Amino acid sequence: MIKILHIGLSSNPGGVENLLYNYLKYINKEQFQFDFADIYNEGLAFETEMRSLGATIINFPNYKKSPLQFIERFNNYLMTNSYDIIHIHMQSAANLLPIFWAKRSGSIVICHSHSSSTPKGFLRKFLNKINQKYLKRLDIVKWACGIQAGQWMWGKSFDKENVIPNAIDTKKFIYNDKLRVEMRNKLKLSNEDRVLGFVGRFGDEKNIFFLLEILEELLKKSNTYKLVCVGDGDLYQEFLNKVVEKNLVNNVYCVGRQHNTASWYQLFDIFLLPSFFEGFPVVAVEAQASNIPCFLSNTIAKEINLSKNIYFLPLKDASKWSTRIDTTFVSYKRSQFGSFDYRYDITQAISILENKYRVLVRKE
Repeated sequence: MIKILHIGLSSNPGGVENLLYNYLKYINKEQFQFDFADIYNEGLAFETEMRSLGATIINFPNYKKSPLQFIERFNNYLMTNSYDIIHIHMQSAANLLPIFWAKRSGSIVICHSHSSSTPKGFLRKFLNKINQKYLKRLDIVKWACGIQAGQWMWGKSFDKENVIPNAIDTKKFIYNDKLRVEMRNKLKLSNEDRVLGFVGRFGDEKNIFFLLEILEELLKKSNTYKLVCVGDGDLYQEFLNKVVEKNLVNNVYCVGRQHNTASWYQLFDIFLLPSFFEGFPVVAVEAQASNIPCFLSNTIAKEINLSKNIYFLPLKDASKWSTRIDTTFVSYKRSQFGSFDYRYDITQAISILENKYRVLVRKE
């Protein structure tokens, strides 16, 4: 039995949380044990479901608010609980506390990059820049969600063999006409409404206010356009205020955090992701598996293109987005199955992860 402790999840059911929940569901539980550290002391997304699948959730003091208490508790736990691998999921290198103490435990340490750009804030940017230089020299296993995320964290020499697919359970996202009607009825949307969809955290990197600029341009062409946003975050209330300010309350639906995101893709006609930066966004994988046209900012790595329904556009001009989107409605007809790179299906990707874990443990 190979025991693995995962670090870096939060209470928000975002890309990393969904990814690890998917891997937990399909991992060979006779050969692997997944446990999860809650380093924010606020609970984890899918915590109940993960416990039911045999995982242990370990609560620690919030490492940001109480770093000394975190270090003491984290160190004591690792000294009394043996893991073959400690797998740390990172958005940046701004915080190395878990890595330092994981290394002291004697376990194999994997640092897994899930982003491709510097975090917001002077202090975090500074720490990330300094710490990245140190991390590159550290004797750890260096993984990433995509080539761009790997090169950003680990340098241009990053080996693409160390990319771990952001895989999903594709069968959950197959288009279902009946479910589409049910989901639209929840929001009192008709079949004639042209629904734009966004799924993600309301944070700076997602460029969420640009969604409203696109919608405003599209409403000049047709008043049937609607925007449905799934998720929450630091900018959620500010976004709601902006919707009111722009007099878009009849065209924007914000449904907050949802655990059944697969169902929400059913009611979308178009998926939007105008982010300033991403690693390898799971939501874009999900949207493509749902066989809906996806419009992404051209700052996102082209390696996310897993289908024939994806378009990359510049962030300078919302009118260009609106023109391309409006044109797509004329020519596109949604069907149950479309082109998709099924290497990103969890049933295929799980063997890649299992084999990599086995190789690491054998080397030791």
